[in-house]
Amino acid sequence: METENAEKTHKLKEKERKKQERADRAFVRWFAFLRFAEKILRVFVPYKRHNAVEKYEDRPYIMLCNHFSMLDVMYPCAAINKPVHFMAKKELWDNGGFLKWFCIKCRCIPVSRDSSASDVKAIMQAMKYLKNGENILIFPEGTRNKENVDMLPFKGGFAAIALKTRTPIIPIVQSGKPGLFKKNHVFFGAPVEFPEYYGKKITEEEIADCEKRLRDMMVKTRTDFLAAEAEKKKKKAKKD
Repeated sequence: METENAEKTHKLKEKERKKQERADRAFVRWFAFLRFAEKILRVFVPYKRHNAVEKYEDRPYIMLCNHFSMLDVMYPCAAINKPVHFMAKKELWDNGGFLKWFCIKCRCIPVSRDSSASDVKAIMQAMKYLKNGENILIFPEGTRNKENVDMLPFKGGFAAIALKTRTPIIPIVQSGKPGLFKKNHVFFGAPVEFPEYYGKKITEEEIADCEKRLRDMMVKTRTDFLAAEAEKKKKKAKKD
């Protein structure tokens, strides 16, 4: 009887394993499709890519991107060949329709700012993906930037995840809001790490300092570019 039960348990586990493997292969194919779709979409929503490194190493990353529109998801798809899990507000699942379908297909991580328990669950899921060698993307502003500011204040959490999992962060910076046949500029930064905090008990102040350093770096990338573009236009106007 025990042998029979053991065989049944083994068969069930084997069935679940194969089911998970099929789901994982489907997820990889889905992201291959998203990378293809990004190439098509880029014709209509063009952007010039600025690369800080020739190619990213084959390892897990946390990607940070400033947030203007739903089209922002195409930039991490273009950054590396491996799938990316987006951290997204829980309301996208609650509203149903296309956004819920997209979140499920992308294996997004739901985050609810109204519930600390939900936030902890999202952080644990993100850490699990990273430890499995997968990538995550976070929009640190927490919502789309509809104001006339360089970047909205960053929501906390991404630095703690990076430090606890010892994962490098790739900053992705857009010069402006993407638009139809409107050329944008996107800067794919070099991976950033804070090894001085690895293996230590990290304070909230140290985490906040890492987050501030990342935000300052991303803001500077954007403001420096916009200032250089404004100077070019000024010189061109003088010549004309």
